Amino acid sequence: MLSLPARPPGMTITHWLYQELRQAILDGRLRRGASLPTTRALASEHGISRRIVVEAFDRLRDEGYLQAQVGVGTRVNDNLPEDYLARTSAVPLKRLRKAVMDNQPPLTLHGWPIRPFRAFEPALSEFPMEIWARLTARCMRQTSRAILAGGDPAGAHALRDAIAEYLGTSRGVSCTADDIIVTSGSQQGLDLLARVLLRADDAVWVEDPAYIDAVEIFRLTGAKIVPVPVDAHGLDPQIGRARCPRPKAIYLTPAHQFPLGVSLGLDRRLDLLQWTRRERIAVIEDDYDSEFRYSGKPIPALKALAGAEHIFLVGTFSKCLFPSLRLGYIVVPDAWRDPVLRVRRLVERYPTGLPQLVLASFITDGHFGRHLRRMRELYAGRLEFLRSEVSSRLAGMLEIADVEAGLNTPAYLLSAMTSQQAAERARHRNLEVWPLDRYALARKDIRGLLLGFAALNRRQIRKGVVELARALE
Repeated sequence: MLSLPARPPGMTITHWLYQELRQAILDGRLRRGASLPTTRALASEHGISRRIVVEAFDRLRDEGYLQAQVGVGTRVNDNLPEDYLARTSAVPLKRLRKAVMDNQPPLTLHGWPIRPFRAFEPALSEFPMEIWARLTARCMRQTSRAILAGGDPAGAHALRDAIAEYLGTSRGVSCTADDIIVTSGSQQGLDLLARVLLRADDAVWVEDPAYIDAVEIFRLTGAKIVPVPVDAHGLDPQIGRARCPRPKAIYLTPAHQFPLGVSLGLDRRLDLLQWTRRERIAVIEDDYDSEFRYSGKPIPALKALAGAEHIFLVGTFSKCLFPSLRLGYIVVPDAWRDPVLRVRRLVERYPTGLPQLVLASFITDGHFGRHLRRMRELYAGRLEFLRSEVSSRLAGMLEIADVEAGLNTPAYLLSAMTSQQAAERARHRNLEVWPLDRYALARKDIRGLLLGFAALNRRQIRKGVVELARALE
């Protein structure tokens, strides 16, 4: 017999039963692996409708608290959601919320058409919509109604296979479809890894300056953020070890550091790889826009080096195709695949089906490679034009970094003006810019603006530079 307290006045029977069963599981009154009464028996015992019991069981099963098996019945799951969703009981919830809100930038809703110098948007006007529409229609015809039924939590095999082949040829990463988990963009990938790898008070190295959204995701787990400064050769592991010799994880953007644009030097790559492998430290490699490098040899992923079994590679198609696609991926080490998938099933059953099949066809039919080659040439020209305009119209005020990659570039202030002052003046001229020190964690020496160029044509770039010169005069 399962004893449950009386239902409080005003609470629905369904919600009462769900809450009490869940609490009994969390309190240990219903032990892991314990069998539950049948829905008919439980309904009869408490004098309620069997339909209500079924609804409560279904919800608890969907959330991962129960598991049902034909011939066995319903049991309490051996692995509860709390085992994988990082619990922050050691960190007061109010303090966590305050930490996040204090560091959270104001929400900006990007409109259309864009304004100079939007930093994170590709050239959407150049995307081959006709090809995408044709592939979408073809995929719908070929998959029939199967696409409506659901999907694999790891993602469609066709897309995972296409990503594995692409990473092998373009990033030097030896992997198969089984190593890849498709995500709803890189943000979800980082969130999944934070939940699986981190617990309250775990130390995480992050670059300084850093991709702030990743930092906030780590903070939500209650992790301790350890800023490690970035110089011309990327994150400095010696300083990192001096500040925190045994982090739980390290978060890096080694191919094209955000926001400074530098690449992690080979000696530091090897140092980090060997040390983290020896000390069993997880490394999260964010490969967010490695497709766009405009000079020199392509830089292989850290994951491509020998001995990189402990490295998680996170990628996205939002930067190279279009943001609303909301598809990305993680290359997951074998030992972590099942834990990541368990969390994935809880937070999102599976990625949306049709866009995965369309993207897989877009890659395997060669359209992806052709689109990237065309965009590299286009973006390289736009970056060079931006550099030329800034040099002629903003000489003595602003200097663009010598970086030939990405969708945006840091531009350093040469006057005594602060980053915030420059950004505020630019916004008054209807320019969309971000101060570089917005991404700084502990550093006080960064003064400049982040300028996007990929989504802007030459006329827009010139107009933006003219307005920026007026703002900074």
